[in-house]
Amino acid sequence: MSTHVMKGKRRAFIFIAIAPGNEEAFVERLMRYEEVIETHLMVGEYDVLAVLEFEVYGQAFLWSFQEIVSNFVLEKIRKLKGVRDTNTIIPTRSVTKREQ
Repeated sequence: MSTHVMKGKRRAFIFIAIAPGNEEAFVERLMRYEEVIETHLMVGEYDVLAVLEFEVYGQAFLWSFQEIVSNFVLEKIRKLKGVRDTNTIIPTRSVTKREQ
């Protein structure tokens, strides 16, 4: 295995607390967004972890990545029915494992 530093694409991790009872339907709605590449149902303070991925070529010149993510969370995720709270994590650098 080798490691790969992600360039051009950036990820953000959004912890989402939702009203109980419709977790599966919520995840289905969330996965309709192109930027959402993974969702994970969890137990604890937050119910869902959403992994977002953005292509940042060109966009970063107009907006910072933090602004891109904040806008997505405020305009899309927080407007979904049942969302009670979110916590956004933006990594400063991402390295992934790749099969050779």
